[in-house]
Amino acid sequence: MENKTVHIISHSHWDREWYMPFEKFRMRLVQLMDRVLELLETEGNGFEFFHMDGHVIPIDDYLEIRPDQESRIRKLVEAGKLFVGPWYVLQDAFLTSGEAQVRNLQIGLRRAEQLGGAAKIGYYPDTFGNISQTAQLLRGFAIDTAVFGRGINAIAENNTVDADSIDRYPSELWWESPDGSKVLSVFLANWYHNGMELPTDPDAARERAKVVLENVERAATTQHLLLMNGCDHEPVQADIGQAIDVLNRILPDYTFVHSHFPNYFASLRNDPANWPTVSGELIGEYTTGLGTLVNTASARMYLKQWNVRLQTELERWVEPYTAIAHLLGDPYPEAFIRHAWKLLLQNHPHDSICGCSIDEVHEEMVTRYRKARQIAETLSSKALESIATAVDTASLLTSAESEGVEGHAVPVVVFNPLGWERSEWVTVEVDAGEEFQTDRWVLLDCKGESVPYDCEDHGWVHGFTLPDDKFRVKWKKRRYILRFFARNVPAVGHQSFIWMEKAAMPAPEFPLLKLPICTVSDSSALMENAYLRVEVEGDGQVRLTDKETGRVFKDLLILEDTGDIGDEYMYTAAQGAEPITTAGRPARLENVSTNFAASVRLEHILELPVAREASTRSSQKKKQKIEILLSLGTEARSVDVEVSLDNQIKDHRLRVLFSSDLRTDSVYADAPFDVVKRRIEPWSGWTNPARNERMQSFFDLSDGSGGLAIATEGLPEYEVLRDGRNTMALTLLRCVGELGDWNYFPTPGAQCIGPFSARFAIVPHRGDYRYAVREASQFNAPMRAVTTSVHGGSLATELSWAAIEGDPSVQLTALKKADSGNGVTLRLVNLGMEEQVVRMSGELFRRSRETHETSLDEQIIGPMEQEEAAVCLTLTPKKIATLMTEQ
Repeated sequence: MENKTVHIISHSHWDREWYMPFEKFRMRLVQLMDRVLELLETEGNGFEFFHMDGHVIPIDDYLEIRPDQESRIRKLVEAGKLFVGPWYVLQDAFLTSGEAQVRNLQIGLRRAEQLGGAAKIGYYPDTFGNISQTAQLLRGFAIDTAVFGRGINAIAENNTVDADSIDRYPSELWWESPDGSKVLSVFLANWYHNGMELPTDPDAARERAKVVLENVERAATTQHLLLMNGCDHEPVQADIGQAIDVLNRILPDYTFVHSHFPNYFASLRNDPANWPTVSGELIGEYTTGLGTLVNTASARMYLKQWNVRLQTELERWVEPYTAIAHLLGDPYPEAFIRHAWKLLLQNHPHDSICGCSIDEVHEEMVTRYRKARQIAETLSSKALESIATAVDTASLLTSAESEGVEGHAVPVVVFNPLGWERSEWVTVEVDAGEEFQTDRWVLLDCKGESVPYDCEDHGWVHGFTLPDDKFRVKWKKRRYILRFFARNVPAVGHQSFIWMEKAAMPAPEFPLLKLPICTVSDSSALMENAYLRVEVEGDGQVRLTDKETGRVFKDLLILEDTGDIGDEYMYTAAQGAEPITTAGRPARLENVSTNFAASVRLEHILELPVAREASTRSSQKKKQKIEILLSLGTEARSVDVEVSLDNQIKDHRLRVLFSSDLRTDSVYADAPFDVVKRRIEPWSGWTNPARNERMQSFFDLSDGSGGLAIATEGLPEYEVLRDGRNTMALTLLRCVGELGDWNYFPTPGAQCIGPFSARFAIVPHRGDYRYAVREASQFNAPMRAVTTSVHGGSLATELSWAAIEGDPSVQLTALKKADSGNGVTLRLVNLGMEEQVVRMSGELFRRSRETHETSLDEQIIGPMEQEEAAVCLTLTPKKIATLMTEQ
């Protein structure tokens, strides 16, 4: 019988920041890389290859200190000795968006190619579970293999074997996405350090090999076995060649080789087995429920909020509108966009975005977020203003039949970044050079019809402009805040309005919007519009009636506070401590409605234990005030909620509960490029008391005829309680004082002491989750408006650049300048389980000479049939499709 081949891969799992801050780890990285380069360049030492952990940023970090070493690195990469990429960073898979993961690969692959070539291995050694669309994502970049460390069987870490009875999969398998894409994958059943520090002493080597090989063979299906020679930040084993020689000498039934992943996967394909297929996301469903560290989704919640806002800014505003502005003649700010993305991606590694590092790490993350925001907001504002200057606003005066205009007129252009037409309230700042009699002003749409609006005079403000051709100019202007209902704003497009003074007194009358009603007493409140009736009881609980379906949801919006004696990785309930809720505790209700929305403010005062005492909660208590603002807008189909508090409590978790009373055994939640279905009741071997999971922006329960969704902004952790009512629980805050893991690392910053606010929406709906998808998108990307001057222009006052005509399950996830040429890249995903025929139309296609389908890495697959200003395509279930227009 042929010997089994043992592939030994030298590596060091390089968390860029974690239990030490970045610069301290970098000093060790420089030491590691200096040694690796020396070993790889030395002939005859048996050290042939080194795997740089699947991401390219450690190389850039090294080269910032050793810039003169780039040619050495390139030479070793080209020679197939040093393996870099394909990722820019090893990101968390659930807390980062699908588009962020695409940019991660795009930037990582580009940089790896500059360094001599990318190792095209989908490497996920320590992600806290893995997303369903991984295979489709990788195949979109011509990557057909993957390595992962969590999500199926219990891990036999430190060469110990746990839970034999629930090992359902071998280490080699096919991993399939819901669209049918597959990659050959290896599960690191004995973790990524099962071959670390291999002995060179024959007796020690024999003893170690007995344990190691038995564990590897237990999960293997072929004659090719894998030993990972390294661990977290581990110095390279310089004498690995000697250790391999010893093993070959003492174990003649095996052949030990210093190897690398491309060679290992090629060997697997040459020794095929009847590998099983694992489908969809890998979240430890058939484990104890502890290994995917799901509660990192609620550690340091402020980081998750920062992240979602920056992703939205880049994906919905910067990329689309800089691309459109470029089509209109503006220079494309490619370098700044890439820099903003890189700053954001540097916060995406699992120990960073997951909030499970020391305080200094996360303080530096906030600095990166602020830098990325500075760039992103500047780019998006400039692009919107530039596009507004191309709109023919002079035609608004003609449309308005403007006799009697006294010379004062301010055009306003409203932008909608989503792929469908929308109607909602919009706010815009108008800075004027003088004080106006605003009661003589009217707001007109592009058809010349009057639009109801609300105006607030914010008085004189000071500012400055920085012209491109001269010195800075300071100014003093009168600021007005206009709020108005912009109706039927085109998809990925704009609609124009004009605020103008009329000579006639009083101002012309216009039909008022039917505003929501709001009444408040000491013990109850009522808000109501055409679609929803919201009844608030004296303790703050909400009874919500969906007028469209007639469904009534009771006992919504109960706050629940529990003690948490866990750490940044894991929620652990305090022993012997019952949850403290707002149910039955009087709240103070106040009517704070405006001229554009019905609003009720609730004030809760809870007496909460100040901290933990050993394994339970303290007997010392403190009053904690929590405010909730409920808002119901005109024509809104959801209730917006904002929770605010100055957190003064340690070691606790604060959640919001919504009793759904929906009969279903499954919950739907959005994930990168997917909406996943998860069972509410886990399997019998699940020992974790909780059943928390992660989402991107909403989770939903439905009984088929209707349902309830909770849409959030940067609040990614939820649970559906097994309490007989399918109560939906949304985590707002989780506050703990230590990192956890392998040592004691105090993290006072993780207690999140100080001001905190969070936004979410309650969304009743007909049908299934598809009817909540658009509400969640709209909640996270409200429309924007900018002012401009009266001028001519090449663009109509109302225009769509790209509209999706089809089922709401089809979403536009990207519109950006193509990576090469002057074209525009668009990406769609079908989030449903049915095939969809989609028509895309708009100005982009009217200007396009040709449209191609491309892969995720923007390699052309083939031309698409294009009719006038539109293309049609068929999306199979869960399919991601990328199009590129040639302008």
